[in-house]
Amino acid sequence: MRITVSRNARALLASLLVLSLVAACGGNESQPNVAQVRVGAPTGPNAAVYFMARGYDEDDVLVSASTDVAGSVEFHETTTNDDGTMTMQPLPSFSLPAGGELILEPGGRHLMLIGVDDLKVGDTIDVTLTWQNAGEMTVEAVVVDPADTMGDG
Repeated sequence: MRITVSRNARALLASLLVLSLVAACGGNESQPNVAQVRVGAPTGPNAAVYFMARGYDEDDVLVSASTDVAGSVEFHETTTNDDGTMTMQPLPSFSLPAGGELILEPGGRHLMLIGVDDLKVGDTIDVTLTWQNAGEMTVEAVVVDPADTMGDG
């Protein structure tokens, strides 16, 4: 038995395959993809949140963040001076280019939780991220040992 598929049917199948691949690869997204969200267990009244965000179809800006476990959340960047000392400075926002990445990591940009409640390794917290274009999204952050804040997972 031989099955014959018309040219139109083959074109339709090919189009469906392409659309499926675009959807699987994240094409036409309307929000950043935020992953590897983690909080270093605090040793004092503050803690840092790190994550990686992949851009979507347009440039965006992370304009604010909040969580119920801290009095406030600030955007910070750690820099190393010419003499080797590290300093931390506040920033107004973090930019995320279309299709690009925003990486928050130890020794660089991060969210600083000011006045945190008692957090222990293994706890999870909700962090609400507000993007200029994509709007609000809530992500879950795992509290990890400070030595485990570099990511990978």
